[in-house]
Amino acid sequence: MADSEQASYDTPEDAARAGYPEQFVTVLGVRVEGETARVWMLTNDAPPFEPYESNCIREGGRWRETDGSGGFGIDTPEEILSEAARLGWE
Repeated sequence: MADSEQASYDTPEDAARAGYPEQFVTVLGVRVEGETARVWMLTNDAPPFEPYESNCIREGGRWRETDGSGGFGIDTPEEILSEAARLGWE
């Protein structure tokens, strides 16, 4: 699908969650910097959770995911890691 045809969303969280059934994703946090955002999530509805990072971009006031990866990056904020651990991620 061409970039111009991709679905767009009101928030980066909504863009990152697209394609996941609601019960299988928990957003841990979002960092917006200008027209880009990173969204940290846990997937699965119970432990063992799978960490996922999503990168999003804002175009025309709407958000879409550009890419994502399993796991958390080495620069993941401590508050994200703490919240993930509190929810049962190890």
